[in-house]
Amino acid sequence: MNTTRPAPELRSAYKEWMPISTRWMDNDVYGHVNNVVYYSWFDTAVNGHLIAQGALDIHAGEVIGLVVETQCHYFAPIAFP
Repeated sequence: MNTTRPAPELRSAYKEWMPISTRWMDNDVYGHVNNVVYYSWFDTAVNGHLIAQGALDIHAGEVIGLVVETQCHYFAPIAFP
C-alpha cells in the first residue's frame, strides 16, 4: 500500500474551470462539504463541458456522457458559504 500523500497540482495544470457554489446542504455534521458532494461536482463539470461543446443534448440527443474513472485527493476542507 502506498502511503505517500500526493501534492496538489497548480491551477495551470487544468485546461478548464467551472465555478460551483457550495450550498448549505453540502455541509456534513463536521461543518465541511461532504465527500460525496465532490463527485456530484465532477458530474456537473463534465456534463456542463459536453453541453457547452455541443457534444451532449440532454433533452433530445441519443448520446450520453459518462465519467468512467475518477479520483479525488482531499488537500483542505471547504464549507458553505
